Amino acid sequence: MTTPHGSPRRLVDLRGQEAPADPDARTDVVRAVPEPAPESPARGRRTPADEPEPVAEPARRNGMGTPALVLGLLAAATCWTGWAGVVLGLPAVIAGYLGARRAFHDLATDGASSLGGLVAGAVGLVVGAVIVWPTLFGSGGFGDGLTLDQCMAQSTTAREMHMCKSQHLAEFNQRYPNAAE
Repeated sequence: MTTPHGSPRRLVDLRGQEAPADPDARTDVVRAVPEPAPESPARGRRTPADEPEPVAEPARRNGMGTPALVLGLLAAATCWTGWAGVVLGLPAVIAGYLGARRAFHDLATDGASSLGGLVAGAVGLVVGAVIVWPTLFGSGGFGDGLTLDQCMAQSTTAREMHMCKSQHLAEFNQRYPNAAE
């Protein structure tokens, strides 16, 4: 075997010893070259088989706008009850976001109703959460966290005394068994 400039090649194995020359062994590096595309029978003309297939657009799917709008309007209409606004507002916001995102990427055509459901659901969710917040976390209310004696000492009206009594009913009935209702 000879190199491109004509000198013979020396073969060496992994241990550094010279290997016997094998005239049939090929040690050249072969690079893969892509084969040229077959030419059409009429030179310079393209046949329909040579043209790439057109890529189909993704199917437009609607379906998030109407549920988002219905849930959002129900959430906004019933948010004054607290839990209804939260329970209906959360899926309205999710469906509205997903539908608006699909419409933004031109995969759906009901973007306006999706966006409307998103906004109405957010209003219902926020107002419902504001109404439910004190119930969940017990903030607010006269005498919360006080003993019966501390609460009675701070009360100045009959209404506040009644609140102390209702908050500490068991202790109040034990101390004052003959108290009139």
